[in-house]
Amino acid sequence: MRRIVTGLALLGLALAGCGTEADGDDGGDGKAKPPSSSSPAAGETPRLTWAYDEILDAESDVGDVSADSKLSDVIATADDDVWVAGTINATDSENPSPDDGFLLHHDGTRWQRQPMPAALGSTVHEARFDSLGPDGFLLTASQPTLAGPRTVRWDGTRWTALPELPGDGGRLVDMKAFAADDVWALSGESRIHHWDGTRWSTSTLPATAVSLDGVAADDLWAVGHRDTGGSGDGGEFTQPAAVHWDGSSWQLTETPAYRFPEPVPPEPSASIDHVLALAADDVRAYGTHSFNHGEVEDEPQEEAVRLRWDGSDWAKAPDVAGDCAGRVPIAVDGTRGLFLDGNRYVGTDGACTKIKRPRLPSEGGVRPTSRQSLWLSAVEVVPGTDRVLGVGHVQVNQSGNPMSKSVIVSLNVAP
Repeated sequence: MRRIVTGLALLGLALAGCGTEADGDDGGDGKAKPPSSSSPAAGETPRLTWAYDEILDAESDVGDVSADSKLSDVIATADDDVWVAGTINATDSENPSPDDGFLLHHDGTRWQRQPMPAALGSTVHEARFDSLGPDGFLLTASQPTLAGPRTVRWDGTRWTALPELPGDGGRLVDMKAFAADDVWALSGESRIHHWDGTRWSTSTLPATAVSLDGVAADDLWAVGHRDTGGSGDGGEFTQPAAVHWDGSSWQLTETPAYRFPEPVPPEPSASIDHVLALAADDVRAYGTHSFNHGEVEDEPQEEAVRLRWDGSDWAKAPDVAGDCAGRVPIAVDGTRGLFLDGNRYVGTDGACTKIKRPRLPSEGGVRPTSRQSLWLSAVEVVPGTDRVLGVGHVQVNQSGNPMSKSVIVSLNVAP
């Protein structure tokens, strides 16, 4: 399964804030079932359920990680080498704890806490992983000041720091890595940075970009929007934009335009928020065609922007149906389907499944009458296995003592 991490400061469903859209209150008995090894019969929609592998609270067997923790990302290189990044919320926002960033590592037997690499500094936020394949992986974290993000590489033995991004660095928007000497970083103001193993080089894209993805070093996409300025007749202020790297230069490609019918609502705009490259001739783009709400009584419906690249052209594509409509992929399940935000799953046949989950056990301050919802910030498959992991938190809403508990979940599949 190819994973998608949504970037440090984008996607609404991003690592900042609550992660992906919550799943709602499913009920359940609060008991995690053991993973099932059975597979659904051909043509049948599987029953998918998240199980709680770890609930990080005072009763957790993961040492010295409090209930105030927040898990931002997960990556696996093998069944006995899984990493989770997180922070412990500081009690004083002006004087954050010098030890608020941490890593959890699973060696195939148990989870153990590990310190953040020293090169990231004493305080980190919204840490993310990016795979380098056989070269290990990158760990990138933003800083509490206006300084740019910092990145380190894990090669399986030790951490090595990459130089900081050129200039003031700026806010990291997204990253895409192909190898240890081929890393792309997208920062604010549509600046794109490339690491060749020796140095960073920087250029400016011909459109505002918010997401990166590609399938090869000479086949990379940066998507977002281009400004059109609108017009007196209510024309869209922005339209979707897709910029392609072919190994030598970035080129703006032609994308379909979106228009509201008359009467046009105020300040209409269309843009792409996420890109997913499955193959050179199969690239998906997701966004929204919207407007400034509340200024007119007769408002049209917002429209989901759905585009697909077939290797030659971008064309409008239909949205998925039913409960999965309007939702965006957060991970790709090999050739079987897509994990979507809101804990939904859509198979290659288009069937939409809601991934359920048990309630938290009624202990540690969680009441049986509480309303609970699961928010995931990242989903990852363990290479060479069918094991799927997620990290995030369960929001517990109850009178007098609302709380959230960080969780590591795994997927159960039953016919």
